Amino acid sequence: MAVSETKREYVRISDEFNVRLVKKGEPSERNTIEINSSKSINVSGSGLLLSTDRKLDVGDTVSITFMKPNTFDFFKGSGRIVRVEEDGERSYRIGISFVDLSAEDKKILDYYINLGKK
Repeated sequence: MAVSETKREYVRISDEFNVRLVKKGEPSERNTIEINSSKSINVSGSGLLLSTDRKLDVGDTVSITFMKPNTFDFFKGSGRIVRVEEDGERSYRIGISFVDLSAEDKKILDYYINLGKK
């Protein structure tokens, strides 16, 4: 697990884990976007970056579920797509900023991430 040493409010770690995204406002099953065993994921208390073969649009709002780093607890929250980059043929890097997370929730997520850098 690599730790990014940039000057950010929250520590960001690189890790690979399953992430499930569901586009908000589209509850039908075929509009569920599920991303498993994603590559080159990094996560912080403010958002995450993932790689997928599904293109999403900047501004889309999604529900996010994943297991918190270094725990068996699930993170459930919402996020907004803030960046989409092509990363090869049929592969995209998607940047998601968490929304509707309280300061306390961000601190808790950041705490679990910091456990991984020790």
